[in-house]
Amino acid sequence: MPIQLSEEMQSFLSQPIPAVVSTVRKDGSVQMNPIWYDLDGHRIRLNPTTSRRWGKRLDAGAEVTLFFIDPNNMWRWAEIRGRVTGKTQEGGEEHIDTLSRRYLGHDYSDHRTDDPRQVVVVEPLRIGGTIDAT
Repeated sequence: MPIQLSEEMQSFLSQPIPAVVSTVRKDGSVQMNPIWYDLDGHRIRLNPTTSRRWGKRLDAGAEVTLFFIDPNNMWRWAEIRGRVTGKTQEGGEEHIDTLSRRYLGHDYSDHRTDDPRQVVVVEPLRIGGTIDAT
């Protein structure tokens, strides 16, 4: 059952911090990729291209683990295990611009019509970490 992010977790995740997405390959091994993300309420939005293997594994119902780490204090981190509840190309290019502004301060510079962007929505199911470490 989806869970709500605490105010502390929302505050932590509202920062443009690095994230890692973990997906499971067909052979059972784990693939981990650094990503940009943002929040949509209590949900986390990702933005793979249609050609990315990790993105192809994120169809509705797929399980995914996200790991977030504070670049200024490695002891402040969070792990969110979740389930994909949505995936669409609609708004994908606009979303990567939003993410690029969040992380880099300007629109994304490598839009490709041959490899469109998708918005993947993840509902948190389980949360762990130590975001209150100082």
